[in-house]
Amino acid sequence: MKLEIKTLTPLWTGGAAAGKMDRIHETGILGSLRWWYEAIVRGLGGEACDPTTPSCIYEPDKPHNGLCDVCRVFGATGWRRRFRLTLEENDISDASIQHPIKANRTYTDTRGNTRTPTWYFPHPPKTGGFTFHLQSLAQDFPADVIAGLIQFIADWAALGARAQMGFGVVEPVNGRFDIRALYDWLVATTGGRKYPDLPSLQNIFLARIQLNNATDRDTFDLKYDLRQLFAQDRDLRHCIMGTVKDGRIAAKVKVSRAYGDGLMRVWGWIPEEAGVYTGNWNREAVVNAIHNYLRTNYALQIWREVNSSRDTVTPNNNNAQAFLRSLLGLEEEDDAA
Repeated sequence: MKLEIKTLTPLWTGGAAAGKMDRIHETGILGSLRWWYEAIVRGLGGEACDPTTPSCIYEPDKPHNGLCDVCRVFGATGWRRRFRLTLEENDISDASIQHPIKANRTYTDTRGNTRTPTWYFPHPPKTGGFTFHLQSLAQDFPADVIAGLIQFIADWAALGARAQMGFGVVEPVNGRFDIRALYDWLVATTGGRKYPDLPSLQNIFLARIQLNNATDRDTFDLKYDLRQLFAQDRDLRHCIMGTVKDGRIAAKVKVSRAYGDGLMRVWGWIPEEAGVYTGNWNREAVVNAIHNYLRTNYALQIWREVNSSRDTVTPNNNNAQAFLRSLLGLEEEDDAA
């Protein structure tokens, strides 16, 4: 199976040398594919091992060979991945991006000095077109599942690493990839497990905003403004928006660079349970603060969130399978048929 892709914002996958990207590396792509697959499986109540302490080891005497629903597809100790993904670069080149980027904002630091938030990109990401070659490595696993997962990410999020820097928005070149095989495969993992403190379709929000004449600077202005929503609570701010100080914490909220006609994606996961929730802060308050800021300051095109009145397509839908069908566009396909 060949899947032709083009970048809408620069793509980053890392490389052999730390901090540099010599080419598009499949490992960086596989990492984001697995992250989203895990999140959807958790959202359906399926079994997904903790990514920080993976526990799956192939043991043929145990049910499902001792593997969770994710490791059965993406591999674990003693068990190879059920598919092969290779990549062919077509017209890939270094992206021309602003370095550094300074936000159109200032703040006063703890010493009373005026500072401008600044982000650095000493090594360029990549832009252009490339082709995925997908092959099933097991008779019982259709490679179309991974094609559908790539389409899901192309619709809602970003591929590769450093999504928090606005990288990784892509689209298929020759029309959408079929997503029904992905849905059918994922539905079979449905269970009753809960994951209150890990990324899950149950705690993810997916949004798109539009801004006329948007530039890369607007992405970083918005990142700063969202961070300021939690400025009075340092631990909460670091938990939600990330930090490189006092131990690196990845941002749970991502903002894409602008693409198309001034479109920007904002998405993230906010846990139901977190030790940083104090006072009036909880998941609902955090997500509501983000939603209200986007709705007030931008043209909010769409907001998707399971079991929420904020959802602009199927509000208060608490059925995870139905919500996933809506995200994948299967309801529209079925209506058209």
